Amino acid sequence: MKRALIIVGALVALVAIAFIAGSLRPADHVASITVRLAEPDSVIWATVSDFPRVPEWFTEVESVERVADVDGQPAWREKYGGFAVTNVVRVWDPPRKIVREILPSGSFSGTWTIELVPDSGGTTITITEHGHVGNPLFRAMMMFTDNEKTMRAYVAALEKRLKG
Repeated sequence: MKRALIIVGALVALVAIAFIAGSLRPADHVASITVRLAEPDSVIWATVSDFPRVPEWFTEVESVERVADVDGQPAWREKYGGFAVTNVVRVWDPPRKIVREILPSGSFSGTWTIELVPDSGGTTITITEHGHVGNPLFRAMMMFTDNEKTMRAYVAALEKRLKG
């Protein structure tokens, strides 16, 4: 019995420490990567803007389905990593810029901005994430993660897709 109380007490203490640590971290973050790709912007645009086909080449996204517009803007329901989120297209400027907002749905929200700039026969792509993590426990877990990891994986999968 005493051992069980010690274990429960230790777990409660760990959660309390994680909650405090997360509370001390900012809820908002910005992460960005820039990569040069050999393909022209029109080819890259055709791939990144075809949301329903993203699961074919970016395996982190399990599924994408069109849902009702939000605020008169196109919206998509995406499932990845055990989460289902609604993304709303806030900026659509072909073939230069897409801004998609992840609507608040519990743990996180924010935007992903994809910008394409023609560059000597290729294209420079910049992805910028403006994220908001409201839950202090999730913010504590973010101390052990790389905010750019998903963007790098997205660009790597995009490059592979473009090369066929």
